[in-house]
Amino acid sequence: MNGRASRCRSSVLQLAVGVATLLVALGVGVRPGVASPPIANPESLSEVMTNLLSNNCGGLGGSSNTSGPLARLCAIPSTGAGSGSFSTPTVDSRVGAGEDVRRARRRVEERRQGASADDMAGARGLSFFVSGDYQRFDQEANRFETAYKRDTTGATAGVDYSFGRWLAGVAVNYAHEFGDYRGVGGGFDTNAYGLMLYGSVVPLPNLFVDVVAGYTWKDYEFERRASISLPDTGAPLRTADGSTRAETSGDEVKLSVTGGYDFVIERFTVGPRLGINLRETTIDGFQERGGSGLELKYNNQNVTSLTHVVGVFASYAISTTMGVIVPQTTFEWVHEFLDDQRSIGFRFVFAPGAGKFLFRNEPPDRDYFNLNVGAVFVLPNGLAPFFNYRELLGYRDRSSHTVSLGLRFAF
Repeated sequence: MNGRASRCRSSVLQLAVGVATLLVALGVGVRPGVASPPIANPESLSEVMTNLLSNNCGGLGGSSNTSGPLARLCAIPSTGAGSGSFSTPTVDSRVGAGEDVRRARRRVEERRQGASADDMAGARGLSFFVSGDYQRFDQEANRFETAYKRDTTGATAGVDYSFGRWLAGVAVNYAHEFGDYRGVGGGFDTNAYGLMLYGSVVPLPNLFVDVVAGYTWKDYEFERRASISLPDTGAPLRTADGSTRAETSGDEVKLSVTGGYDFVIERFTVGPRLGINLRETTIDGFQERGGSGLELKYNNQNVTSLTHVVGVFASYAISTTMGVIVPQTTFEWVHEFLDDQRSIGFRFVFAPGAGKFLFRNEPPDRDYFNLNVGAVFVLPNGLAPFFNYRELLGYRDRSSHTVSLGLRFAF
């Protein structure tokens, strides 16, 4: 709070000094009713940008600290407080474990369920699997973030080996995310390449512990729409509007540990699940390109997420002439411990000497739920196709739907 109050006092002081300097040095008066007060406690990117650029860019120290198209926006005659629209670069959906980790966890669960349905006949030895999934994610507009929709397509291929009560495997995955900002224009495109190690141990009958560790490298592309209108004394509105483009990269390190116990009642299996997911994301700083004067240079970002998952799993084995069908479902409660509302630093490309400024992202929901339904088909000759559907529940302003299909082949 002290840092935020200090930044607010500093911005107000800069604004006052900039306006006073212009009035004294240039002898230009502001007509009554033209200027309006700045936004109180600006925190979102749109609020911070509007405050900094109002009143001849008083928050930047005036037009003398700017260059290029930004200098033309900030120049005299005097302007009042403006109104603008600034889409926020989006890099993280903040809903716990990543899809790649969920794929590996489902892979172990599906093999365990397929093996139990087949009386462990296919549980030992080498096995190969491949899966693909599609996710639709929607973010509603709020004070801090722009509304957007995002589509993700992904694929995972891996091989594992089961020996007794142990299973160990390795998998590679690729995901492509693309989306559009709603109402303001622009969008984003992300490619992710990952490597995972996963394993499972059954120390006692029906008791298991699954572990997934992984690394993912990502490259991001952003197209952001930015615009502002400033009331000009004795002249039409002064406006700046345009698209900015930028690229950057980042990486993720993740670890997931899940334990559970299965109560087996003939063909019916039910049991509790308890898991911990740790994810550390680093996003390199990047600079936007464009000619509107509103281009920004962002600092590096670091995001740490620690979630616990408490859930219940249920499945039922159905014997048919073709094989065994195992429909299954999981309901999870997820709680976020570490990922807080963050302050993101930036500078103006055309005002590098004006200093660094901060805006904040949306505070996360601490508690939400996942519902999973799916099935494994245990067929002769070691084949086991599987599918899964997952829906995000109870997360304010966000919704997510994911469909996964895959095939396992045991040698």
